[in-house]
Amino acid sequence: MPGSRLRLLTALLLAATSVALVLLPAAGADDNPLGAGISWTTYGYDLQRTGYNPAETTIGTSNAASLHVRWTANLGDVMIAQPVEAAGVVIPGRGTKNVVYEGTEHGDFYALDAATGQVLWHKSLGSIQTGCGDMPDGVFGIGGAGVIDRSRPGVAVVYVAGGDGSVHALALATGQEQVGWPVRNVFQPAHDHVYGGINERAGNLYVVVASHCDFAPYKGRVSEISIASRTIVKSFYPATPGVDGGGIWGPGGASIDPANGHVFVATGNALTNPESYSYSEDVVELDASLNVLGANYPGLTGGDVDFGATPILYRPSGCPTQQVAAKNKTGVFVVYNEGSLSAGYTQRFQIADVNDYQFNGIPAWSPKTNMLYISNNSDSNTGTYFHGLIALHAGSNCQLSLAWQQTVGPNYTSDSPPTVANGVVYYGDGYGNTERAFNAATGAQLWSSGATIGGGLYAAPIVVNGMLLVPSWDNKLYAFTP
Repeated sequence: MPGSRLRLLTALLLAATSVALVLLPAAGADDNPLGAGISWTTYGYDLQRTGYNPAETTIGTSNAASLHVRWTANLGDVMIAQPVEAAGVVIPGRGTKNVVYEGTEHGDFYALDAATGQVLWHKSLGSIQTGCGDMPDGVFGIGGAGVIDRSRPGVAVVYVAGGDGSVHALALATGQEQVGWPVRNVFQPAHDHVYGGINERAGNLYVVVASHCDFAPYKGRVSEISIASRTIVKSFYPATPGVDGGGIWGPGGASIDPANGHVFVATGNALTNPESYSYSEDVVELDASLNVLGANYPGLTGGDVDFGATPILYRPSGCPTQQVAAKNKTGVFVVYNEGSLSAGYTQRFQIADVNDYQFNGIPAWSPKTNMLYISNNSDSNTGTYFHGLIALHAGSNCQLSLAWQQTVGPNYTSDSPPTVANGVVYYGDGYGNTERAFNAATGAQLWSSGATIGGGLYAAPIVVNGMLLVPSWDNKLYAFTP
């Protein structure tokens, strides 16, 4: 994955100069209007990374058009990590609150009151200055979403990969590091970076590693960390431990089948010839202990042909097999049957331009509409699909077909992965600086943020407890409510 991955974007972004926190609550906002609510605990809401919140009931097709800014918080630097939210956290001396957790590429990790945007606590988890222009100032810190864990005895925590090469366990209420944590040397900040959200299942964390601008030396990998022993149990290296490259860049990190614990990743190029060496430039299925069960290199052409995405797991109504899908940087979108990746893809679409090289993220899935929603970076060279947001309908035969598409925002841009909840799908258009909401069934545009947001949108938003939360490259986290 060459260093040009985000360079086009950073040239068009506003410089991040302010480090002070700025809070702009809506007039008349009370302390906790949202109630206890539900939690968005991990990237994409669930282990499968579907980006679908089945419990949202406040924002819908009838009132999405009235979305407006409730508050903004300036966190001092750009964000590519999706926020997560814990409902009903008891904050010492402040009562019970819904709390949003977000990290920045300067290594700052914040806990914010979801009702007002007020900072409840803040931790500096390290960052490093690099020569890579994928971030506006070359500084890399926290790139992946945290994961909230309330299942362990004792204190509820959020796990997050800092910019210091460690995975931290911080108390939800206070930010206090837990005894025996962090787990150190999960990656080497001088060479490595964690772009993907941590995933958790059965007492284990799964952390993915890539690099700065694909600069050697680095070893891309996914590592399994035992929460109980606070040790790295095993790592899978797509390019093998002896070859550089094979980064895992997707913002969702690894997706997991909750039923059997199988782990799915899409991998970057090896820094050797061929670049598809071993399991590089593949979609890979692993067991819970990171042993390879199946993999496929789909055969790719173009200038930059590795995966910059996380596979999504979804099962259409009537389809007997869970589906695995991922979009390549060449605009190729491939679909597989779980358990049969080595047999090859069952469908292949040229969604974007074959010569595109933008970061592609991950689609979202709605079981209500039986549709997969794809943020599309560029107009396809086939003339069928266009930049913006695309919806593919899944039939009972598991096959996808075009349902609708909306051509919005700039052509040739990395953009935010979509999020879907209560009949509405949300999408940020990269350096167009605009968040939009569409009717998930019909594609009709319901709302646009207009000129409200002053920076690029590359992190997936979340929709939870009647609030849309949007991280931006103007250093601000935006909260919208009807």
